[in-house]
Amino acid sequence: MAGSDLIVLTCASGRQCSQIIPLLHKAPSSESPRPALRLVVNSDKSRARLSEQYPDAEVVRANLQVPQECAAVVDRATTVFYVGPPFHPYEVTLGMNMIDAAVAESHRQEQQQQQQQQEKSNNVTSDSSSPSTPRSLHFVFSSALHPEASKLLHHDQKRQIEEYLTESGLSYTILQPSTFMDNFIGQLLSQKDPSSQGSDGARGTFMAPFNPAVRMSFSAVRDHAEVAVKVIRERERHFFAAYQLVSTLPITTAEYVQAIGDVLGMRFDIKRIPLEQAAEMFVKMTYGVDRAGEMNQTFKDAPERMLLYYNSRGLLGNPGVLEWLLGRKPTTPAELARLKLNGEA
Repeated sequence: MAGSDLIVLTCASGRQCSQIIPLLHKAPSSESPRPALRLVVNSDKSRARLSEQYPDAEVVRANLQVPQECAAVVDRATTVFYVGPPFHPYEVTLGMNMIDAAVAESHRQEQQQQQQQQEKSNNVTSDSSSPSTPRSLHFVFSSALHPEASKLLHHDQKRQIEEYLTESGLSYTILQPSTFMDNFIGQLLSQKDPSSQGSDGARGTFMAPFNPAVRMSFSAVRDHAEVAVKVIRERERHFFAAYQLVSTLPITTAEYVQAIGDVLGMRFDIKRIPLEQAAEMFVKMTYGVDRAGEMNQTFKDAPERMLLYYNSRGLLGNPGVLEWLLGRKPTTPAELARLKLNGEA
């Protein structure tokens, strides 16, 4: 990674980027300077918060439904890390707009590099060195595990974006995480009683948004973030790859809850949340409590379909690819609980 690199990250105030940005913000080594960051957000509140948190980063608010704003977002970018807003009814449009903007910017950069090379050749009467290889714009798309699962609206949207990206001519990498185990762990950790001792010392309740008996392969945000940064830094090694980033073999939500309960020394009773309430919970989790009331039914369609799917089917995957990329075992629910209790995740 060169010091002149500019990395653009969308949904920069979201869950994924909240752990990616701190890793990118650290210089990888004393020999490798920290790259410039452009953080793209959708609200003034997020822009103010990230500007304060990362004063040396460029933080911009942009509406990715507007092609001209997408073009401004990718201007001079060497890497685009694209995360689409979850459950957005126009997610395909947003993704295609960003890809179109990246294609145009890539062509502009290639023409600029060719012009500079030509000027250099004209200014040198005898140069036996070979011309430098043009540097490609790298488009990293954070997609979803099994985008071919067309019964899931948001997965099918990501499938269309993946197809458009692979046919765009860009140098791309596709990351495919599953449901993040981080989404539910806060509910469990918040019930820990510091005064209780032993596995029978305390009981809690886990409100399950979908069938707790259905098996699911979970991902951990920290694992996803570590691989994302590896892909961004190593660039060419990961061009034209699609990686399934799964942290666990298939387990039920009940087993997930039990694993965390063992760490806390607690037992949890599991109760189901009605479908409509569970869908509302995911909207609030995604867009915040303040904005949830603004979201109409089109923003609830995808989480409702997802919950219906998860009530009978899960997303099943294997952590082998993730382990290879990380160079370590992926994070388990129990390990994530310990890390969070120690303030390390």
